[in-house]
This record gives sequence, C-alpha cells and structure tokens, in this order.
Amino acid sequence: MRTPTSPGGPGDVPATPGDGVPRSRTPVVPSEVFAAQFLFLTGLALPVVSSIVTSLPVHEGSFTAGIVVAGVTALLTAMLGSLGIDRAGSTVVAATLIAVLDVVVCSLLYYATPGAGFAVLAVLPVAWTSIQLPTLSRACVLGTALAAVVVVVTVRDLTGEQPWTTGVTTLLNLALLFALTSWAGSRWTARNRSQRRLLESQTRLVGSALDSARTQERTLAEVLDVVDFAVVTLDADGAVTANRAAEALARRVGAPDATEAVLHAPLYRADGTTPLAASEKPLALVRSGQYVEGLLVRLGPPGPAQVPLSVSIRRVTGPRSDRYVFVARDVSKELADAQARDDAVAAVSHEIKTPLTAALGYLELALAEPDLGDDARELVEVALDSTERMLALSRDFLSARSRTPGVPLQLLMEPCRPSELARSAVEGVRPLATERLITVRLDSRTDSTIPADPLRLRQVLDNLLTNAVKYNRYDGTIDVVVQDAHRSTEAVDVPAERGPVAVPGVEIVVHDTGRGMTEDELASLFTRFYRTDRARSSGVQGTGLGLSITQDIVRAHGGSVDITSRLEEGTTVTVWLPAAADESVARDVA
Repeated sequence: MRTPTSPGGPGDVPATPGDGVPRSRTPVVPSEVFAAQFLFLTGLALPVVSSIVTSLPVHEGSFTAGIVVAGVTALLTAMLGSLGIDRAGSTVVAATLIAVLDVVVCSLLYYATPGAGFAVLAVLPVAWTSIQLPTLSRACVLGTALAAVVVVVTVRDLTGEQPWTTGVTTLLNLALLFALTSWAGSRWTARNRSQRRLLESQTRLVGSALDSARTQERTLAEVLDVVDFAVVTLDADGAVTANRAAEALARRVGAPDATEAVLHAPLYRADGTTPLAASEKPLALVRSGQYVEGLLVRLGPPGPAQVPLSVSIRRVTGPRSDRYVFVARDVSKELADAQARDDAVAAVSHEIKTPLTAALGYLELALAEPDLGDDARELVEVALDSTERMLALSRDFLSARSRTPGVPLQLLMEPCRPSELARSAVEGVRPLATERLITVRLDSRTDSTIPADPLRLRQVLDNLLTNAVKYNRYDGTIDVVVQDAHRSTEAVDVPAERGPVAVPGVEIVVHDTGRGMTEDELASLFTRFYRTDRARSSGVQGTGLGLSITQDIVRAHGGSVDITSRLEEGTTVTVWLPAAADESVARDVA
C-alpha cells in the first residue's frame, strides 16, 4: 500500500539511560573546559595589560612585577592545561584544578594591582564550576576563592596598604558575591538538569509512540493490501493513498492509478448508461452531509470493462482538515448470480402462468354452465379465486426480481375497507388453520375506507395469515386486529415541512403463538429468498418471498411494516396504511 513516509526511524530516538548515559549529570567534556578557560582568559587579558600600563607610574611602591608575571604565567598554564585534557575519566579533577588555579591568578593580580578589581573576576571560575562540576568541585573552588580573598586582604591589612575596615568590607562583599554566584549557578544547574530529564523522558515517549505508530501503519498497510476490496483515502490537498486492490481496479478501467480513478474516472448510475451528475457523485454527497453506504455505481465508460461497485464513504474529521475514506467492492459476481436467479424465477413463473391461464378459462366456463349445482358452484368459485391469486403470485415472482434500476410496482388505487379485506382473508385461511387446530380470531374495530389496491392489499393479508398458520404451533391461535391509528411522519418517512406531524391511517395487526424468531433473524427477514434456519428445518414449504413482497406493496401504498418476535412466544406483524393517498410517499420497489 502506498503510504506517506517520514524521515528517520527507530534509530533516531535519543539515547536513554540504558545506553550508558547517566541520568543525574552529563559528563564535562574537554571542549567545555577549554571554552570556559578561553572565556576567562579573554576576560582577563585586557584588564591585565591596561592595569599594568596605568599602575606603573602611580603605584610604584606597591606594584610587584614578579607577582604579575606569576599570575600571567599561571593563567597561561591553566589555558595550556585545558588544552591537554583528553581523557573523560580525569576531566572533572582536571577542570577543578584549573578553576582553582584561575582563582589563584585572580588573587595574585588583585594583590599586585589593587585598583583593578581583579578579585571580582574570580566570579567566573566560581560560576562556571557551580554550573558544570559536581558538588565537591564546587565546594573546593568556592573555598579556595574565599580563602584567597581572606589571605590577600589580611596581607594588605598587615602591611598597612589599606585600613582594616576597608579590608573587612571587601572581604564581606566578595564572600557574599561568591556565595550567591555559587548558589545561583547550582540552582540553575539543578533546574536545567530536571528539564533535561523531562525532555529526555518526553523524547523517549515520543520516539516510542512514533515507533508504535509506524508499526501500526505498516500493519494496516499490509492488511489493506491483502483484502480484495478497494480502499482509498483522500485528504484536503487531493493526495490519495490506495491499497493494491484499488490500483488493480484503476487498471481495469484504464486509469493510470487510483488517484486518476477516484478523481476523474467517469461514474454511471446502476443502469450503466446514465452518467452521474457532479452533485450525485459519492464524494459530493458526503461533502453535502449525506450518508453514503452501499451505493451501487458503475465505474468506467459503458462496455465490457465497466465495473459495478458498491461504494461506502466515511469522513474522518481532523484538527486541520477532513479526510475521506472510500471503500469500494466489486459486485460483478453478485449481480451475475442475482441475474441468473432472476432468470430462473422468471422462467418458472412464465411456465406456471400458461397452465394457470388455461385452468382459469375452464373454471370460468364451468361457472357459466346453467345446470351447475350450488355446492359445485361454490367449490368452483373457491378454485377460481385461488387460481386468480396464483396468477397474481406468478406476477409477483416476476416483480420480485432484482432490477437495476428498480421498476415501480403498479397499483390500481380505489376506495376499500381493510376490515372487509381482513374478514375475507381470514375466511380464506380458515380451512388451512382448521387442519392444524389453529383458532383464527378477527377483531375489527373500524370500518374506515382508505385508498388502496384491494388485490395487492389482499395479497398482503394472505401472506401474513399464511405465515401465521404455517409457522404456528398446533392448537395455537391467530389474532387479527383492524383499527384506526396515527403515525408520525418521521416513523413512516413522510416529508413534513414544519416538523413531524401525526398522519391518520389504519393499522392491521396479526399476532400468532408460533415459534418466534431471534433478533438476527428479524434483521434479515425482508431479504428476498431468505428463510430462517428453523423454517428450513421444519419441513414447511416456502420461497422466502412473501414478506419481501409484502413490504414492497405496503411501502408502495405509503405505509410501513413492523415485526416483533420472541422465541417460543410468537410473532406480531403490524401493517400501517395511510388514510389518504399521497403521491409524495409513493416509492419504487425493487
């Protein structure tokens, strides 16, 4: 799978404590010692020269050339010593000695040129030591600095070069300065060390998370490359990431890659010849806020290379922009299987229609005989009614075929009373129910008239009652209730300009005491040719089309079908039909 890559890898993660780096302190490296010493030398070079030049004529008596030479020599020695450090194990000791030597240099220069203020420069090694070296080294350097100042001040007091009060004041000021510098440096070092530890910990966590994310990305890419359906992601910049199935699909329709197929390949409706408008394309539908799930489209121009796809799209909302995930599945085989099944159903239905038409003609001729007895006439009428319904069923088999696009179910609407149709259907199923000792009870609570196709509505009732008898237990019961009922426009999917309103209608409820069904079985109940495992194992004959056709007929009337069931307790089917015809709710049924 083609996925974006980031520079670096697991080896880019900074060193962890397990890599040999101490957690408490980063070792002082030779380059740091030399840098500190160079800074100290730069800070002293100009003051030393200027002090020597200005002090010669003014302080001839107190100026000691030997001390100045000793101080400069010690300073150069410290610089050369910093250059000679090359072993990490002796760096701390050597750096401490060099810092002590710097303090001694400051003391000598301060003694030789009292007006130059060289004692203050001892702050530099004290500060550097407090930042870079451990506690013992800091204590040594700070102690040396204080001791050197005490010695210089004492010598100058004893020689009479300054009053003792001035010496005490200088000593206190310098001692306070050194102590504060050392304390501030150590505190800064501790804080910096804590921040460094936190940064290292966060770096390790980020590195671990990055490794985990890369592993998951590679795993996901491998999984997506294995599946046989196309998965494509599209970001706000138009960048496309696709799995192998998507690339293969693009090549099938003549596109150079998945990017071209997703963004520019022509899309057609399910009939394969009508191009999709820009506003009808799956991506445009999702961007407009609609839900795209299992949308049937055809990719590529009409012809043998055109591929029927079931497309689903998800929008993934991000902090900066949205991404879109396309999942497309080639349904060529499913459509071919459905077409083969539909062709078989159509052939059988056509074969059934021929003898049924002949039987219907002979029954009509028999009814025309004047000397036909009353009992025989009643039997022939029942046979004629059953034959007519069998012809209607054969037509339903034809209309139940999977069509692309769907063909609307033709209804002949006229005023009819559901209570009368229910009474007729109950009487029609009563002989079959009697054979199984099943009691059928009708409770008609309304005589309301609604616009409907009486033949189709009778077909609905026959399907429901026949199922209630076939899948009922012996000596069970079937209760049929016809009553007025209102439904919300939201419940029946009727558009309402001012929000949901109550729609008047008639409700037909069929309740049986049969075997019942599970939730999983209810979810697939309206699928064509679907029969539950219990139904197939019971030996009861059926095609699995009855409820699918029932739903199509009820929806074509603008109504709804609801089924509830519990195992070993029975099933309840509720059919609701609107009291007034509304062309806006008429829909195509496939």
